[in-house]
Amino acid sequence: MTATEIELAIALHFGYRKNATVPNVSWGMGLRYEADMVILRPSDYAIEVEIKVSAGDIVADTRKAVQHSSNLFRELWFAVPDTLANHLAIPERAGILSVRVHRGKLAVTVTRKSKINKSALKWTADQRLKLMELGLMRIWKLKKKLHALLDKEHIVGR
Repeated sequence: MTATEIELAIALHFGYRKNATVPNVSWGMGLRYEADMVILRPSDYAIEVEIKVSAGDIVADTRKAVQHSSNLFRELWFAVPDTLANHLAIPERAGILSVRVHRGKLAVTVTRKSKINKSALKWTADQRLKLMELGLMRIWKLKKKLHALLDKEHIVGR
């Protein structure tokens, strides 16, 4: 299972139509690390989701100097393939979302709920706007990659 597959499953799980959902957020939001996915709810509280595809990814994450500690996030979740859902290195405060293929589709199961960060702050209008700007930048970067792929496959211009 790839990180992109997990990312798509998580975006669907949390509902990208009702929650602002942006991948790979770091600069611009004042974080000292990169959040694999930020989900901002209408309540103006945000969720951080870390996406890990292997046991090595999980262990490497625990060795980082900054341990996903920001008052920007009310919840921390680790999204992993279902075979890693019980990995002991996942922080105790983090919720676990296990992802598997079920009947040909990606399915997400809440294996453990996230502990609420009671120090989390509601996001301001300026922070919400900045997140939207970062999300829009991701769209154009992806379109550029898609165009390059299509051009390489000689599909563009036919």
